Amino acid sequence: MGTGSDDTDDKMVKLNIKVPKRLLAELDELAEELEYPNRSEFVREVLRDTAEPVLTPGAKEGITEGYADVAAGRTMSAAEARERLGIDEA
Repeated sequence: MGTGSDDTDDKMVKLNIKVPKRLLAELDELAEELEYPNRSEFVREVLRDTAEPVLTPGAKEGITEGYADVAAGRTMSAAEARERLGIDEA
């Protein structure tokens, strides 16, 4: 599943962390299952995904449309949305 990292353009720095043995074993097992070449690449990808969430093009488009709706005043309150959808507040 590794994505052929684009980290080669950035200067790499070494990060030393301590984790419980159980967590390290789980990390290694998952990295192997997902076919990462090594533990470091797996951890880098997890950190990238955490710092830079991946959005599909459709999700990005939806977010853009949502911001446009807010800017244009096309919004409603939660109470209005519940009433429109026939949802009880409880």
